[in-house]
Amino acid sequence: MASRGEPVWTQAQRDQNRECNVRARNVFAVADGDEWSDRTVTGTFDSILISPAYPVTGGRSATLTYTTFYRQEAPQKGWVLISYDGAAAVSVRTYTADVPSRTETVTLQVLAGATSARVRFRYTGGNNWYWVIDGVRISQV
Repeated sequence: MASRGEPVWTQAQRDQNRECNVRARNVFAVADGDEWSDRTVTGTFDSILISPAYPVTGGRSATLTYTTFYRQEAPQKGWVLISYDGAAAVSVRTYTADVPSRTETVTLQVLAGATSARVRFRYTGGNNWYWVIDGVRISQV
């Protein structure tokens, strides 16, 4: 689900603190196990948001920055994963507790020889809470 700034998602259900998503602006991504489970479904909610490829220079550090708002309830889990040049993604951050709306920064050690990086945000759960992502970028100095 995505929002274009309209109050659709923030007003989906009262008393779930969606209105506290104060850092995201305009279009943002939402993985919402709670809203998903309000429909007739089977299995486990499993969502992956994959970024476009960012140019990087191998062997140097880079900075991953994004805005997040994460509400936790077991067995839900969130991962931030990075892959270089299409290789297998590796976890650089895991979410297992509430995180208020804020900007996160992760220092990345870019693999030698790498020329591109993609970020994956993976959220699994069921009738749990949600994860909001916005403003994803990778930069090198």
